[in-house]
Amino acid sequence: MTISQALNNAASGLTAASRRAGVASNNIANALTEGYSRRDVNLSERVTDGAGAGVSVSGISRATNSAVTYERRIADASFAFDSANADAMTRISNFLGGPDDPTSLFQKYANLESAMRALAETPNSTPLQQKVVATANDLASTFNRIASSYQQIRTEADKEIGLRVDEVNDALQKIEALNGSIGRGAAAGADVTALEDQRQQLINKVNEAIPVRELVREGGRIDLMTPEGVFLLSGTARTVEFSPAALVTAGQEYLGGAGSLSGISVDGKDITPGGPGSLPITNGAIAGLFNVRDNTVPEMSQALDALAFDLIGRFEDPAVDPTLNPGDPGLFTDNGAASDVLNLNGFAGRIELNAAVDPAQGGEVWRVRDGVQAVAPGPAGADAFVRALISAMTDSRPSHASLQSPGDLNASEGAAHLAALAGGARANATEQLTASSALAQSLYEAEKFETGVDTDRELQNLIIIEQSFAANTRVIQTVDEMIRRLMEI
Repeated sequence: MTISQALNNAASGLTAASRRAGVASNNIANALTEGYSRRDVNLSERVTDGAGAGVSVSGISRATNSAVTYERRIADASFAFDSANADAMTRISNFLGGPDDPTSLFQKYANLESAMRALAETPNSTPLQQKVVATANDLASTFNRIASSYQQIRTEADKEIGLRVDEVNDALQKIEALNGSIGRGAAAGADVTALEDQRQQLINKVNEAIPVRELVREGGRIDLMTPEGVFLLSGTARTVEFSPAALVTAGQEYLGGAGSLSGISVDGKDITPGGPGSLPITNGAIAGLFNVRDNTVPEMSQALDALAFDLIGRFEDPAVDPTLNPGDPGLFTDNGAASDVLNLNGFAGRIELNAAVDPAQGGEVWRVRDGVQAVAPGPAGADAFVRALISAMTDSRPSHASLQSPGDLNASEGAAHLAALAGGARANATEQLTASSALAQSLYEAEKFETGVDTDRELQNLIIIEQSFAANTRVIQTVDEMIRRLMEI
């Protein structure tokens, strides 16, 4: 080996050590940066004319573990799905309230029954008659409020789907652009690891909304495909399509694409959960929001409608109120009409107090003592009708299947059952969310262990790099001394 070869070898060693020091320091600086993957310097022997000529930096690589990342993304998508469902069920349960909540639906039932019992003891009391009317009106209004709140959850879910779709389309466009930059940079031998970090962050965002599989292509480019087999990015970004509704009401449904609510598609290919397409998405935030809009809330809305239907039906029987003719509405009405089991959808939003007993609508409060369709006040001490109303509330009777009752229930038991139904669903959803959160966090930590920065390891590397730098510097110093000796001869 000549002196010049020794000098060149040492110089290449200094260059490699400097590059390694720079990468190690960058790793340490970004140890807490979310989405940063550890960098490693790839070294290779430099060969000239078949002989060793020092060392060269062949590239900078990101630490990756595709298997762990794929599992983590599946867990993230499951967590996003469960989060949407748990949030909806928590709100649904809160709207109904608990047994001790003075604003709960169950308590409104109890208030009405209590007012009726007080009136039965003193039927000639106008204030007690007014109390019955007020509590009945309050009960109907509570049904209306809860029904409206349920539809608001659906409206918000539908709007959130639209926002998520916009985010996915934006991320796909950016990933396509990064693919091009990474491909060109890799071809030129440039360090593209920072661009790859940016791309991974965008893929994670897409995956949270719609689960994806990452397919590596030539030149460092990637394509994205749903687990079901629909490409979101294949060379170029595909367009995810969805049309949010301005307002979702009880009568609006998706119905497998036949209803008024929008499904979701990719360049015309339907991927809607529960839709007519053969490759529907089944996980992720968007699938969770579709589940809230089309399944979770409608199911609980139907149960609420069934309870309102039960309440109206208890008071419109001529056996309870002899002043009624068959088909006449009783104390409560369906927007002024009698109940109709064929018109159950949205029932809770339409229930109201019969105008005949409501002074605010031109009615008379004495009719809660004498009968809804009574033409004139009866005896001041008559209590038969009031006690019939109480019996109608306390009698157990079969309920509509949508209420999911295991047997016959009285009015208050129906309200309690609905609250328990929502509470049970809330508990199950929360338990599922806790499990999916734990799995997602566990896999996140596993991925960080594989790809994150270990500062202790990096500090140890710096010591080795420092030693390498010092050794190569010593070689140069020795060569310099040798050259000086030669020059002195």
